[in-house]
Amino acid sequence: MARKRTRWVVGASIIAASLALSGVAVATGPTGSVVSEVIGAGSMPNGAGFAATPGTNIVVADFTLGPNSSTGWHTHPGKTIVTVKTGTFTVYHARDCAPSVYGPGDAFVELPSTVHVGRNETGSTVELGVVFFGVPIGGSPRVDQPQPGGCAIT
Repeated sequence: MARKRTRWVVGASIIAASLALSGVAVATGPTGSVVSEVIGAGSMPNGAGFAATPGTNIVVADFTLGPNSSTGWHTHPGKTIVTVKTGTFTVYHARDCAPSVYGPGDAFVELPSTVHVGRNETGSTVELGVVFFGVPIGGSPRVDQPQPGGCAIT
């Protein structure tokens, strides 16, 4: 009986690992030069005058994208506010694959689970300031996603 259970556990573990690895294989990661630096992360207690989700962090980061770089297709676990410090930043969403172009001084919001890719399609550097809300404590503000069908942007 113990031997049968051991086989079942080993078999289930192999299947789970295969599924996990197959999900990673289709995800798209950054290309070119994409550097991020977390400036800080922290949680807020309830009643702090701001709607915060218990068990999550707010993460503040700087991003620098070199010429012709891409973030890869991804989502975020919570709302995300992006400000463009320098350069021209282009965002494509899976729903329509249409470009939204932002320049210095522009800001925009990405909603949770919105599949998108950010690109520097120029020969200059792009600098962004980003605030991620609803990031699970110990988790990532980014969730890799596969490239959507019908959209050739990478």
